[in-house]
Amino acid sequence: MLIARRIPHAVAALVFVAGFDFGGASAYADYNLTTNCLAAKNEEDSEKLAKIGEKTRLAKKDADRGSYAFALKRYQDVLADLMQIHGPQHACIARYKNEIGVVYMNMGRYARARDAFVQAADIAGKVGENSDDVSVDLIYSNLGAVLGEQGSYEKALEWHRKALAVRERQGNAGATAQTCNDIAALYDRQGNYGKALDWYARAMRIWEKELGAKHPQTIMTYDGIATVHEHMGQYEQAQEWRNRVSAVREKDPGGKGSDGPEMALTYHNAGAEYVKRGDYGNALASYEKALAIEEKTLGKQHPSTAATYSGIAGVYDRQANYGKAAVWYEKALLADQKSVGAQSPAIAPTYNNLAVVYAKQGNDRKALDYLRQAAAVLEKSVGRDHPDTAATYTNIAWVYSRQHDYAQAAEWARKALVINEKVLGADHPSTVTAYNNVAMAYYRQKNYGQALSEYLKAYRVYQARFGEDNPQTKLFRANVENAYRQTRNPRPFTDWLAEFMG
Repeated sequence: MLIARRIPHAVAALVFVAGFDFGGASAYADYNLTTNCLAAKNEEDSEKLAKIGEKTRLAKKDADRGSYAFALKRYQDVLADLMQIHGPQHACIARYKNEIGVVYMNMGRYARARDAFVQAADIAGKVGENSDDVSVDLIYSNLGAVLGEQGSYEKALEWHRKALAVRERQGNAGATAQTCNDIAALYDRQGNYGKALDWYARAMRIWEKELGAKHPQTIMTYDGIATVHEHMGQYEQAQEWRNRVSAVREKDPGGKGSDGPEMALTYHNAGAEYVKRGDYGNALASYEKALAIEEKTLGKQHPSTAATYSGIAGVYDRQANYGKAAVWYEKALLADQKSVGAQSPAIAPTYNNLAVVYAKQGNDRKALDYLRQAAAVLEKSVGRDHPDTAATYTNIAWVYSRQHDYAQAAEWARKALVINEKVLGADHPSTVTAYNNVAMAYYRQKNYGQALSEYLKAYRVYQARFGEDNPQTKLFRANVENAYRQTRNPRPFTDWLAEFMG
């Protein structure tokens, strides 16, 4: 099974209320950067600070148009100049370190971004949240964002909660709602879907009150809620929320400019929609438009570029062009390794998808190598009791089944089943699939009694939820009947099943 990857994206300097959350973590620049920081105390400093102000203006302009390397160099020069004037622990130093962190974040250089935000947070914490010279909550939020991208979810939550506490005390409704969204997204990534929905609901109430139901921020929250319902296997509820989103976006598709990262995201999302419809020609065309912008503005090693490489690979995979799919997934892997790092959970979907493609080409050994890497990363970062870890175990079971090693297939399928039952519940579609996978492995070992037991679990869930006329229910019933007949029980199957289900 292919595993969908979350799409990070670069974000330029934004105001909280009018900002957009593009599905990945967003780091926010400080619009009031020059306030107080460039107030001269004497004539000598006045000339220096005037030059610093101009450099800052140019750096912001570079960052806004995606010229991050130029922006970074200007901010670093400004920081060096300011440290000579104010010293290393001044509030203004924290603010400019935050800007440098934002640029690194948008470049996909998360380790550097984290270091900058940590330094900024250390200074800001000493200055205090009530200082007019530093936006403590902004720095805390950005540190939470980069830690989330690196897979340090508990630490990320800690910093987002610190940001939330400051924002609630300040009465900043828009920033409070944004933080609620950030926390919700982290819980979603952890597989804690109940808490994710609670936090999205909290954000939604604020956005609807402050901005209305049609504002982009409100719509992005609806989109987040839909995603959580999909992860929970609640597809009807997910579609209801998607319909709300589509109704607004069809009237105002949005997108700032024709050649910036936000337009690239618009093209990327259009490609994903075309894939869902099976329109692979238009999907590739949309992804290629996104890629042209991303490689120019973000570079080939940015997480967003990697996500588009994966999107293109996914199209080729669906067209059964596995050679091209592997080439594009390898590009995505290289970009991920350079940006998020080889141990980030964000890289696990690429390992999984590469494994699936190589298995389809008959290269099971390479497939297992990639899957073991994915499993190791996920076990270390999100833990064993996570849906993504279970999905990786499922893929390992699938490859062993292809090799006719059904004992190993049963073992890995059972591991996935235990996780899904614990985390998602017995009625979740992924759990039902796990029942079926375990049953198939037992059946191929001619352990028909065990196979029958697992097939029955899958059948009972679907029979209860969708009724006997559902095609999948019929398939599960046929599996049950086939396994039952292999047990050589002389009792008629229909009589036995009626009694068992009753």
